[in-house]
Amino acid sequence: MEHCVLFIDDEANILKALQRLLRNEPCRVLTANRGSEALEILDRERPQVVVSDQRMPEISGVDLLQSVRQRHPDVIRILLTGYTEMNVAVEAINRGEIFRLVTKPWNDEELKATLRQAFDTHDLKSEIRRLNAVTREQNLKLQELNRDLEVTVQERTKQLFDKHQELRIAYIQTIKALAEAVDAKDSYTRGHSERVGVYASKIARELGLPKDQIERVYIAGVLHDLGKIGIRDAVILKPEKLTDAEYDEIKTHPVIGARILQQVQFLSDVVPCVRHHHEWFDGSARGYPERLAGDRIPLPSRIILVADTVEAMTSDRPYRKAMPLDTVLAEVRRFTGTQFDPNCAAAMLRLLERHGEAFLSKEQRFDIHAFLEV
Repeated sequence: MEHCVLFIDDEANILKALQRLLRNEPCRVLTANRGSEALEILDRERPQVVVSDQRMPEISGVDLLQSVRQRHPDVIRILLTGYTEMNVAVEAINRGEIFRLVTKPWNDEELKATLRQAFDTHDLKSEIRRLNAVTREQNLKLQELNRDLEVTVQERTKQLFDKHQELRIAYIQTIKALAEAVDAKDSYTRGHSERVGVYASKIARELGLPKDQIERVYIAGVLHDLGKIGIRDAVILKPEKLTDAEYDEIKTHPVIGARILQQVQFLSDVVPCVRHHHEWFDGSARGYPERLAGDRIPLPSRIILVADTVEAMTSDRPYRKAMPLDTVLAEVRRFTGTQFDPNCAAAMLRLLERHGEAFLSKEQRFDIHAFLEV
């Protein structure tokens, strides 16, 4: 089946730029400059992917994608916007159930890769529906099948399992894209959320947690700073020391992040992990937002705090260079039992002492494919 994408934007030069970008891609490109035209094209042409601008005079991108979801729920929806306000992200997730949030100006190769993933996801879901229909039909006939057909049933089950794993990968990629939108606000922190997620997952493995909890720790680590989407750029990007009022504003980001995530049903289990990732183990006033202590702090939050601190210390910032490994080790030991859970800190120290500088590689990524092996 030929792939087709529909772009909606009220700026003609944007639509022309997108057409030029995709002229050599194996897909048909349709365009519309207003919401009503887009809905007419959808009824007639049935593209697999819709990419809409947010700020349009007739209808906002969020409202349009909500209408697309209601009329054509199988269409993959992407929001293209130059704005990253918290309410836009929340509405896009809740009402439009978007596949990606892409910010302007976009990176050409990343946008093309996102479209390919969107087409793959559409094809994947179509295939899953087909396989589910086949499976249901087979289940009705199971009593009539003999033992020779058991191999066929097992093969079908394996296919469904593989498709489920692919959906989990797409789920992880969507979460990472949302975190990257937050990291993009500050060039010094680009990739920070992914690295915190990776470090946290390794600490969780070192602690012997089961796979489902390791995945939860990773996802919470990637999303731990999501609330910074609601913090003013003037505060996020300030190179000098923050004032007390500015620091108080920064301290609201765990609560903002939790508020965003509690609206998303499939992320409900990471809400407390994000909310409490800045609590201190000793319950001191330096922890926030609720000054929880000890085991009252969710274990993923305690893990993320160590990972977040180590990543921050080993990364360049406008006001200082990355700290050497010896200094990092000394700082983790110094704050064990006060800021850090002793078990989590000990696990991080073992990893740093075992792997040294290699553990802190800025290019490492969470290997979801290896993680899902059975």
